[in-house]
Amino acid sequence: MARSRTHLGEYSGAIGKEIHYTRFGRTYVRHLPVEYNDRQSEAQLRQRALFKARQRVSSIYGTILQRGLTKEAHDEGMTEANYFSNLNKHLFELIDGEVCINYPALLVAHGPLPVVDITSFRAEGLHVEVTFDSNLDHYKSRSDDVVHFYAVSPDAEYCNLMASVERPVGEVSFDLPDLKEEPDAKQAPTFYLYAIVESAITAYVPTLSADEKRLHKRHRNIDRKVSRSVFVGTVK
Repeated sequence: MARSRTHLGEYSGAIGKEIHYTRFGRTYVRHLPVEYNDRQSEAQLRQRALFKARQRVSSIYGTILQRGLTKEAHDEGMTEANYFSNLNKHLFELIDGEVCINYPALLVAHGPLPVVDITSFRAEGLHVEVTFDSNLDHYKSRSDDVVHFYAVSPDAEYCNLMASVERPVGEVSFDLPDLKEEPDAKQAPTFYLYAIVESAITAYVPTLSADEKRLHKRHRNIDRKVSRSVFVGTVK
């Protein structure tokens, strides 16, 4: 059943043999498939497992993707999740029936600003200290650019911004949360740390969540100018 969105006649859903849907403020129509043949071949099952894994990871990394991929995804007419999947699909492999993911190599942000070079990384327990090369002479870099540091624990489905510092500072320290579910657990979840450079103009403006974005055609996430993400290190 289709649902009318406005008095102008925009619809969402199925009308007869047509499906109406909206992407980035534009309404599209596609035909229902004449027939559906689910053979469940080895190749199909492999693709489904990899697709499911990419969607799950993109959901966990959503906080970063709203900052790091929204602009380029929007320019390509894609969602952040689909753009993330396209950038990183070669990093998901199915080995012996299990999906293996190269988390350190994941691109969670992509843009024109120059990246920072991580010069040292040190972790004692949950306390992390990082130093980085400011790259102030690099093309297009500015002294007021800001470096964001994110921590992600896929096992605990945790993703959060840990610190933001101006590029010339060159160092940062922060404490990761204790995510052990049980006090006597033998091993805490693994954290993967990433750094993203952002223009100071938008760096301290909060990002909109996926739900908040749906209410805004021109939302503030797409105005962000960022760098490619850089892997900082792993904390186990």
